Amino acid sequence: MKTVMKTIVAMLLLTCTTPAWATAIPDADSAAAQTYTARCSVCHSLPHPARLDWAHWRHMLHVMKERMAERQITLPDEDWRQIAGYLQSHAR
Repeated sequence: MKTVMKTIVAMLLLTCTTPAWATAIPDADSAAAQTYTARCSVCHSLPHPARLDWAHWRHMLHVMKERMAERQITLPDEDWRQIAGYLQSHAR
């Protein structure tokens, strides 16, 4: 009986804990967050900034820039700077 209760409590705790990338993004009302949301959710779901550390985000931004260039999609440099700054500020 104790084992069953421990299992139930553990399962309840696990379901109550939400990973960082499943929560609302930080500073959602800021211009940088709005640019991030508007630009980065067009082609894929929006990853939470705390999903990666800054080194990995920097790499992913490079990859995204290459993929966008392959598809003749461009973003203004200011949008790239805003997105990078936002991710750097809120990275893991």
